[in-house]
Amino acid sequence: MSLLSAWDRWGLIAINVRLHHPAVVHGMALLTRLGELSIVLALTTLSVGMAWRRQRRDAVAGGVGVIIALALARWLKVMIQRPRPAGVIPGLFVGTSAWGPAFPSGHATGACAVAALASVVWPRGRLLWWTLALGVAWSRVVLGVHYPSDSVGGALLGSAAVFMTIGVSRWWAARSSSSRRHQ
Repeated sequence: MSLLSAWDRWGLIAINVRLHHPAVVHGMALLTRLGELSIVLALTTLSVGMAWRRQRRDAVAGGVGVIIALALARWLKVMIQRPRPAGVIPGLFVGTSAWGPAFPSGHATGACAVAALASVVWPRGRLLWWTLALGVAWSRVVLGVHYPSDSVGGALLGSAAVFMTIGVSRWWAARSSSSRRHQ
């Protein structure tokens, strides 16, 4: 067993068992819903729509980044085929249903992608967006449906895809603007 696998297993068991309390499980089951595909797409559409007038380029690029993140997460799940922890570790407390491969966490990917988009178009709420998104990532481990590295990988994938897409959009706009000035 590799060091990462051992850490993942230990971290999952420690978090899942130590935090297993009906109130915690109920709260995490509610929080984790923010990472569901329908919620992520609705929040993305809302973010793009509300920022349309003042930050159109960043909003659209961020929305595209969310879609890229979700597509990459799905592709990685299919390619890696990591089994869910409940199928490997007996005795876990599983607080919600989950299907398909585990890595990366789609909920963490979607929630952190939306947090990245929202933090660019509504920077005043940055602390709230990231607290909720990281709460979703944490909830997946507490609920026993992901290893810690699944959630970390999803969080990094979601946020990186959005920030990179916005960065490329800004670079392209600056490049285009600069080339027009020199003509």
